[in-house]
Amino acid sequence: MIFLTLIDTEEERSRFEQLYYQYRHLLFYCAKSILKNDCDAEDAVQNALLYIAQHMNKFKSVQEREEKSLMIMIATQKALDFYRMRKRRAHISLEQRQSGCWDPPDPLDNIAGVEEGLPEILREMPPKYRDVLVKRLCYGYEYPEIAKEMGTTEANVRKMLQRAREQFIKLYQEKGGAPHEAGSRQDIP
Repeated sequence: MIFLTLIDTEEERSRFEQLYYQYRHLLFYCAKSILKNDCDAEDAVQNALLYIAQHMNKFKSVQEREEKSLMIMIATQKALDFYRMRKRRAHISLEQRQSGCWDPPDPLDNIAGVEEGLPEILREMPPKYRDVLVKRLCYGYEYPEIAKEMGTTEANVRKMLQRAREQFIKLYQEKGGAPHEAGSRQDIP
C-alpha cells in the first residue's frame, strides 16, 4: 500500500493497515451509496484513505467505539466532495473553460444528494446560520477556519452550527419534509 509511505512510525503503519482491512468494504459501500458508480466510489475511498494516512496521529486519541463512525464520516465527506466536483465540472461548458470566464455556481444550488427545495430553505435562514452551514457542508471548512473567517470563537461556531441544524430541520418540516425523530440524527461533521 502506497499510503504506508506517508506514515512515519511503525505503530501508525500497523494501525493504518488494521483500519484499512477492517473498514475498506464499509468505506466503499458508503461512497458507492452516494456516487452510484464503482469507479467514482473507488476514487473517493482512495481520497478517504489518503486523508486518514495523512492524519494518523489523530487516530491515537480515538476510542474503538468511535472509530467506525469516524471512518464512515470521512468516507462520506470525501464521496460528497467528489460528487460536488463532478457536478461542477458537468456545468462548465468547453467554451467557458477555454475562455476562463467561468464563475463558480451558487453553492446553494449545488448541494450534493439533496431533495428539491432544500436550497430554498437555506435561503430563508438567517444569514449567519446559512453561512455557517454552507461553509461547513458545501465547502468543508473546519471549525477553526470558520471561526477565523467569521471573527468569533470555535465554540461559538459549533453552537451556531447546532442552532442552524435545528432551524433547518424546523423549516424543512414546515415545508412538508419528513419529521425528524429524536435520537436518529446523524451528526453533520
